[in-house]
Amino acid sequence: MGPTPVLHVVLCWLLSACVRAQAGQESPAFDAERAFGHLEHLVGLGERPAGSARLEELRRYLEQELGRAGLEARRETFRAETPRGAVEMANVIVDLAAPGVPDAPLLVLATHIDTKGGLPFAFVGANDGGSGTAVLLELARVLAARERRVAVRFLFLDGEEAVRRQWIDPDNCYGSRHHVRELARSGELARVKALVLLDMVGDREFVLTRETSSDAELYARVEAAARAAGLGAHFGADARALRDDHLPFLEAGVPAIDLIDFEYGPANAWWHTAEDTLDKCSAASLGAAGGIVLAAFAPLEEFVLERAARRTPAPQPRTR
Repeated sequence: MGPTPVLHVVLCWLLSACVRAQAGQESPAFDAERAFGHLEHLVGLGERPAGSARLEELRRYLEQELGRAGLEARRETFRAETPRGAVEMANVIVDLAAPGVPDAPLLVLATHIDTKGGLPFAFVGANDGGSGTAVLLELARVLAARERRVAVRFLFLDGEEAVRRQWIDPDNCYGSRHHVRELARSGELARVKALVLLDMVGDREFVLTRETSSDAELYARVEAAARAAGLGAHFGADARALRDDHLPFLEAGVPAIDLIDFEYGPANAWWHTAEDTLDKCSAASLGAAGGIVLAAFAPLEEFVLERAARRTPAPQPRTR
């Protein structure tokens, strides 16, 4: 009888890590300027609401840049029924396997790519829509070159924003709700052991809000790792429940957290306004957001492996 799947993952990782150490290989660092360059490109596209030609341009840009990093992206297309009629949407997905371990437990890193539509002004969404996309794109490049004990999915979600002015269920989170349904339909939901969502992480004064719906244990591990890496100043005291793309995963029983800075400008005055522009964001903030995820990556892997080792049944939906 061979080793258990989880033990096999750990043994493969240890072996490959030794080989890399002997060869003197180093993983690439998170390049904050590269991430900011992505953000400049996204903002340069203009408004990018779900169903728009400019959002399609963004998807093609993602596929191009991911390809340059040696990654193959796929699309998850669907038609969303919204208060303004049917809208064709598509999530962009990249999967990184755990070498030598088929069906390894899965960590999902996610963000939304769309910007708020239907506003009476040009909304380019530098922070809300752009920043998380830029950070996740750079994280994909970095993590693709690193050894992994778990499988990782980079999930670029469409349709987070409500098409109406107000956020009223179910007019929101179209891409994340669709993806969770597909996970359940395919039987893959049981592999997903954690989700980390990045949203509004570009503010020049980047301080994360303590999103209280998030899984407390998972958030604590991420924060502890970030503080140990000298990034503790980016964790604030303001705590509130926020509705975002992590909620469909929580409702499906997947531990999930939302890394979000919901104090954007004085009294959050720049959120969903024409003031959400590139000059309000910084490369340093994007670098801090990427640094938090990378500092927490090993603890995230541990969390995923621990959840897998429990041999728990498939996640069950929970009520809000």
